[in-house]
Amino acid sequence: MKHLVTYRPQIRAGLALLVVAAVVAIFTICVQRTYSHDQDIAKLNRFMQSKGNTASMQIFREGRDFIEAQNWQKAAEKFSDFIKGYPKDKDLDAALYWYGYALQKQNRTDDAAVPLLRLINKFPNSSWRNDAQALLVVMGRKSEVEQALQRDNCEIKMLALQSLFQADQDRAIAIATEALRANPTQCPGFSAAAVSMLGSQGGARAVPLLLDIARSNPDVKLRLTAIKRLGEQHSDQITDEFIKLYDADRNKDIRIQILRALVESRTQRGAAKVLEIARSGDDIAVRQYAIRWVGELKDAASLDELIRIYDADKTKEIRYQILRALAERDDAKAHAKLFEIAKQGDTPELRVEAIRRLGDHGHIALDDLLQLYTSETNVQIKQGLLRAFGENNDPRARAKLLEIARGSDPIELRFYAIRQLGQKNDEQAVDQLVAMYDSEKNQQLRVFLIRAFGDSNQKSAVRKLMSIAKNDPSIELRKLAVRYLGESKDPEALKFLEELLK
Repeated sequence: MKHLVTYRPQIRAGLALLVVAAVVAIFTICVQRTYSHDQDIAKLNRFMQSKGNTASMQIFREGRDFIEAQNWQKAAEKFSDFIKGYPKDKDLDAALYWYGYALQKQNRTDDAAVPLLRLINKFPNSSWRNDAQALLVVMGRKSEVEQALQRDNCEIKMLALQSLFQADQDRAIAIATEALRANPTQCPGFSAAAVSMLGSQGGARAVPLLLDIARSNPDVKLRLTAIKRLGEQHSDQITDEFIKLYDADRNKDIRIQILRALVESRTQRGAAKVLEIARSGDDIAVRQYAIRWVGELKDAASLDELIRIYDADKTKEIRYQILRALAERDDAKAHAKLFEIAKQGDTPELRVEAIRRLGDHGHIALDDLLQLYTSETNVQIKQGLLRAFGENNDPRARAKLLEIARGSDPIELRFYAIRQLGQKNDEQAVDQLVAMYDSEKNQQLRVFLIRAFGDSNQKSAVRKLMSIAKNDPSIELRKLAVRYLGESKDPEALKFLEELLK
């Protein structure tokens, strides 16, 4: 591998010759192309000789026959069918070429360019690639061919740099540094790869260059990559530079990346800066990111800080983000704070959000939620609790929903409970709703129950809808059941509907 260092000029010359050779090959094909139909057919037939008699090849052969008959429209349709029907076929590249060929013969050059460029970009080793490039040049799309060749050249450069890092790190750092300072605009992928390799393999020697890129490079994506790699150094010196950059830079993406790097740096000063931004940053969206990462610190001090921020800050977005962070903590104190907000938060919306987050804890919070439902009087809060019961797999939650659905609560709460039971798509819950329908006299609740059957994929729900559609004394309920049977797409339901039409 050390020959890469010694013969760097030769490597560059070789890469240039490869590109020139490719261009020459393409233009040679173009010169040779008088678009002799016989030559094209001969090449296509040679390709087909080695193919079996599969379903995909049958379509391909039909396309070949239309090419031979110069029926370009039918040929294009056949190759389009192949591409759509067999997107992972090993001969997809050939189908893309002949599809483009048939479209070009109809003078649909813009349409033809699409499959040809797809072939060039997705199948760099295809034997049809040169033909596709040549056809694009003939169609006046030379610049797109040159771009594809340039991408190939960039990939070769990236692989060469990666190999050089493995063989001679000092020389690789020097070459990557030189390339980045030259600011090559024709190969942006190489620049991003060079920054990433410098960050992961360059160590302390790469820090000054990476800091320079992070501060002032005109390419924001390069800056983000440099910041990410610098954050992996876990250095107090870099942390100090990040803090300065955060305070000086107003770009939101850069600030968010710095926050992530400060958290991942695991330094005290970095954590302190993130806490400061979470408390009093000048951008709400960036503060939300800071709060999210404070929540991920998972220590007692960060939890205390989240609770303090919640109590002191009345901004809705900030409070919602803190509720989410508290819910993601497996901590009794975080759970207690959420329950306190659920019981007596400043607004019904905050209380409902806290209840939703408590529901995410499953068994841990269910007893508290059941107790809160009993003592609560606000209908909106009770609906939030019912939603939490619906998302909980504990049998006690299902039993509570069924109790409310059957009970004497306000009708909107009974409806909400029925809806949650229907959405659980649970066989036992659906069976209980079916039994409830037969005993329920309230017409409006029967409507809610039919909707719940329509939301369910259980066979018992489908069969109950069929029974209602056939036998219910209410024409309106029968019509509603028929509608949901049609929407179910269930084979048994569709057969039933056919019988109704006889």
